[in-house]
Amino acid sequence: MSAISPGKVGGFVAAVGRFLINFLTNMVRRLLIFGHYILICWQQQRLRRAWRQLGQRLHLSLEEGEVNPMLTEPVKDAVDKARQLKAGKDRQYQAIAEIREKMRAGHVAKPAAPPPEASGPQEPPKGRDQTDVSKE
Repeated sequence: MSAISPGKVGGFVAAVGRFLINFLTNMVRRLLIFGHYILICWQQQRLRRAWRQLGQRLHLSLEEGEVNPMLTEPVKDAVDKARQLKAGKDRQYQAIAEIREKMRAGHVAKPAAPPPEASGPQEPPKGRDQTDVSKE
């Protein structure tokens, strides 16, 4: 006769099913995070290029004799482009944080069943660690 009852088998199958769904969902989320990191790397390269162009435009404006090169149109455009790229990169980091929060929420364990009520107060069993010191 089998020691496993049909109710336990159904619970085991349900637990394995929940594990597989959680695992596959988190795998997809990790792939999304990887995609976001690829986008961040691409945006970082564009941001570096924008900063380099901004520096070049600043130097050109200074060579032309501008007193305040930050007020010229090409420099303002370069600053705006760099700000937009930085904002896009920050949005990617925010999306990654949201995905990670969803993953953490998926790891919440079910609350444990409360222990069965005892009919009356019971003393805990005395083991090797617990000795009765009142007899000494």
